[in-house]
Amino acid sequence: MRRVICGFFIVLLSTLTGCAVVQPSVYVDASAWSANYTEDYIHEFWIQTASGKDTGMGGIQVSEFSRGGKGGRECCSLIPGVGQTIKVVWRIGGRQEARSEWKTYSKDVVVIGAMPKKKDSYNILMVRFFDDHQLEAELIPDRGESGLPSPRVDKLFSGQRVMRHIGE
Repeated sequence: MRRVICGFFIVLLSTLTGCAVVQPSVYVDASAWSANYTEDYIHEFWIQTASGKDTGMGGIQVSEFSRGGKGGRECCSLIPGVGQTIKVVWRIGGRQEARSEWKTYSKDVVVIGAMPKKKDSYNILMVRFFDDHQLEAELIPDRGESGLPSPRVDKLFSGQRVMRHIGE
């Protein structure tokens, strides 16, 4: 009887291990960058999985477009990869407003872009904010591999105030 139980557990364990090996990981390690094409001051934003689990990734103090339109960079966290849905939650308000006056928005968005080719690459999740509370999240893989920034990184990060539209 002991052999039967032991054999059952070995078969079960090998089946579970086989499933884990066959299924590819849809998560990727990335840094959060943000570009703001609105005149809303974004005090903070954070990334969740589609089910609402916090990923530990986000950003703060994303300036209005007229003031540079970018926020700080936060490194690094595992996030759902290209083709997966994430939830972006963000808070906007005037620079001098009390926290109680900020408005909170959230939106589910499918991550666009490309998956990295190298496991240890430096990846960016570029979160772009647009008018009417629209946004996009693009995974920019392997940034810096060639020593030059990816052309997908918004011009705002090189000091050029170039307006971008959703889908560009």
